[in-house]
Amino acid sequence: MLENFTAELNKEDLNILKDRLQKAQSILIFTHQNPDTDAIGSTMALARHLSHEGKEYKIFLPKPLIERFFYLKEQAVIINEKELERETPDLIVGLDCSNLDWSGAEEIFKQKKAAGIFFINIDHHPNSSYADINIVDKGRPSTSLILYNIFKVWGTTIDDKMATQILAGVVADTNGFINGATNTEAYLAAGELMERGARYNYIMKKFEKNDHSSWFRLWSRLLSRLTRNDKIKLAYSVVLPEDVEDGEAAVLDGATNFLSNLSEMRMAMILKEDKDGEIRVSMRSIDGQINVAEIANWFGGGGHVKSAGFAIRGRLEREGNYWQIV
Repeated sequence: MLENFTAELNKEDLNILKDRLQKAQSILIFTHQNPDTDAIGSTMALARHLSHEGKEYKIFLPKPLIERFFYLKEQAVIINEKELERETPDLIVGLDCSNLDWSGAEEIFKQKKAAGIFFINIDHHPNSSYADINIVDKGRPSTSLILYNIFKVWGTTIDDKMATQILAGVVADTNGFINGATNTEAYLAAGELMERGARYNYIMKKFEKNDHSSWFRLWSRLLSRLTRNDKIKLAYSVVLPEDVEDGEAAVLDGATNFLSNLSEMRMAMILKEDKDGEIRVSMRSIDGQINVAEIANWFGGGGHVKSAGFAIRGRLEREGNYWQIV
């Protein structure tokens, strides 16, 4: 089964993590801004574990949790940036967040770290190792899968809800078990989690189904702006602030994966500008020869060799046949 994978975890780090979680009177959990399913799934799975252990904890999210993740949600206290400033937890745990500047509250977390609060970082992306203990494995398909292996080492009771939270993260980050991150471990874990009651069929329906009436409008705009740069073999498109109304952003999830199916291109990219003047860039290496994680790291982001992203301040403007950031 998965014994070979759990054996690869650093037992000393896991013992420190377990000891810190047990001794902490108050715990804060955070993930990356604009969280995806793996970020929310792993965050809520850890929250559920802490609830079972009778621990006091809170979750920081820069923006309210969107409806598409409600099926993964725990009955937890979720705080915003203003509330975060007032918090003085004993322990802070980051999940699926490669850098503090990807958290949505970089300066606040740096202040808390400088104040001596102990940080733990669990992630599967190329990582800045910003914490006191960094449990980072770039070879894992998802952060939720790392957390699952940790729970197995600890002998944690995994009920059907926690199994669903973990499996949702695995399904999302493997794009339904079809992208390059998919490996034997992902399949074996999925089988075990289903045996524990994970709602695989429901997860797949949430993953594949889109209830937004705006689907055709948004995708038609995205495809109408599709641009090819044949010189560098890049295919990209852009999403402007006026395109997306509140709650509609999830409609375009998977757009970069869609573009990565284009033949003769080496790289695909989606640039999404929000109303606050931030542009989120999602990249995919189509031929596997371009390391998009290196590009993302240059701009303070993170990811994998074939899939990565970053955020930058600015506006998107059309310049002739191309788009530029100004």
